[in-house]
Amino acid sequence: MLEKDIENLIAFYPEEFFPNSGFKLTGQQVRLGECYADIVFTDKYGRKIIVEVKRGILTREAAGQIIEYYGLLKQQSPSQIVELILCANIIPPERRSFLENTGIECKELGVALILNIAKRYKYTFLDEIKKGKNIEITNSNVDFSNESKVSLEAGNNVWILQANPKIYDILNALFDPQLEIQTWEINQYKEKIKKDDIALIWVSGKEAGIYAVAEVISDPCSMAYLPEEEKYWIDEKQKHKTKKRVKIRIIKNLINNPIFRYRLKKIRGLEGLSILRQPQGTNFPVTKDEWNIIKQLIKGVNN
Repeated sequence: MLEKDIENLIAFYPEEFFPNSGFKLTGQQVRLGECYADIVFTDKYGRKIIVEVKRGILTREAAGQIIEYYGLLKQQSPSQIVELILCANIIPPERRSFLENTGIECKELGVALILNIAKRYKYTFLDEIKKGKNIEITNSNVDFSNESKVSLEAGNNVWILQANPKIYDILNALFDPQLEIQTWEINQYKEKIKKDDIALIWVSGKEAGIYAVAEVISDPCSMAYLPEEEKYWIDEKQKHKTKKRVKIRIIKNLINNPIFRYRLKKIRGLEGLSILRQPQGTNFPVTKDEWNIIKQLIKGVNN
C-alpha cells in the first residue's frame, strides 16, 4: 500500500471517506505554483477542497505543506472559498486538536478501512502490480514459502517485536527499500533472543496486529539504530540512544493484509498468546503450538 494508493482510493471513491460531501474530483497532483496538491475536489457548494494524504503518522510538516497550497490556490482565485483536509493512517490527538482549531480538518484513515474499500472495488495496490505478485510484498528476494537463512519449519524460537506507531513510524519504515535490515530494541528476554530466531512485527494501537515477518540476524548487543532509521523516530527522546538491540531482516511484509489482533483473539489455541494477555512491553515469546497456528495464517494470506 503506497501513499499513492490511498490518494487514488480517496480520489476515485470520495463518498466512502467523506459521506454526503458531494465531492467531485477536480484533479490529482494539481499544480499550484511549484507545488503539487495531492487531490483537489469541488464540493456541492462550489468550494474547493484540498486534500493532502500521508501514509503512517501525520507529521508536523504536513500542516505547513497544505497551508502553502491554500495560499497558492487563493493567489490563483482570490474569491474562491478553499477548505483543507489532512488525511493519515494515524493522527495524534494533540495534533488533531491544534489543526482543527486552525480550520484544517483531519481525517484518520485506518489500514482496515483502506483495505476494505480496496477490496470492495477490486482495487489492486500499485506495489502488488510492481512486484508482479498478488498481495505478497517483500523487501527482499526471500520467498516465504522457501527457506531463508532461517527455516520456518525448524525449531527456531519465535518472538513478537512490538512497535508503537506514535513513537516510530513503522508503516513507512516497512516500505523503505533501504531498511530491509532494521534494528529492534530488546527490553525483555535479553538472554533468550538469539540470531536465527523468527520475529513477528507487531504494530500496537487501534489496529494492532502482525504486519511483517523477519529473521533475527544478530544476537542482542548494545548498538544505536541505523542512520536510515532516524527519520522514522517520532519521539525525539529516543534518537541516538545506544541500547540493547538486535538486527532483523524483513522477509515477508503483510502491510497489505495484516493479521489483526481481533482476528487472532477469535482463534482457538491462541487464547494464551502473550501479547494478547499482557500487551505492555516490546518483546513477547510465542510458543511452538502458537507459532504453528500463526504460521498457517501467514502462509494462507490471499493464497
